[in-house]
Amino acid sequence: MLLERVTTTLQKIGNERLQLPIFYESPIALRFEIGDPALPTAGSVYFRAAYLRAAYIYHQAAPFDTLLWVLYRCADTETEVQTLCQQFCEITHLPMPAEVYAQETIAMDNEPFTRIFLLWDIETTVPHMDKLLQAIIHTDFHGFRELSSAVFFLNTTDHILYHLYDDRGLDVVAETKESILPLYQQFQNWLLDYDKKRMQTIFS
Repeated sequence: MLLERVTTTLQKIGNERLQLPIFYESPIALRFEIGDPALPTAGSVYFRAAYLRAAYIYHQAAPFDTLLWVLYRCADTETEVQTLCQQFCEITHLPMPAEVYAQETIAMDNEPFTRIFLLWDIETTVPHMDKLLQAIIHTDFHGFRELSSAVFFLNTTDHILYHLYDDRGLDVVAETKESILPLYQQFQNWLLDYDKKRMQTIFS
């Protein structure tokens, strides 16, 4: 089952409950700056450059076998999950999710909410990666806001997780340093300056 595979990988990378932000909640992690601060924010060149960075890191970190999308629903949430799923599937060219699970939990303000886990086997059905990455990058610019910080790609054999959260950046985490050390070495110029000290400590 996909959920069992994902749960095992989350345990292996040290973030069993999939806590955000992924970088700070995972022992072995990389954080990349995706939106180039030298470019005018929200311009076509800015979005294109952000997409190219995200896609290049994805393909260097691949292969991934499982796609996880997490929806957060409160009592007053209006949009139906079925409607959101249809929109997601239109973007990705995927069928409806292979597995769906709901988890009742409590927010920091003691308000109840539901986390809905939607899973796809992307070895069997490959998503339209270009459109999905671009949609995530556009979430803060009148885009599909339910994609923000909510889409995860997993390699459940080598236990690697790729998380593009919006136009600002992405995290890659793993069970072992060796599995993502090439990314750390290859993309030094894209590592987020603010978190470089922690990454240097991890990979030294």
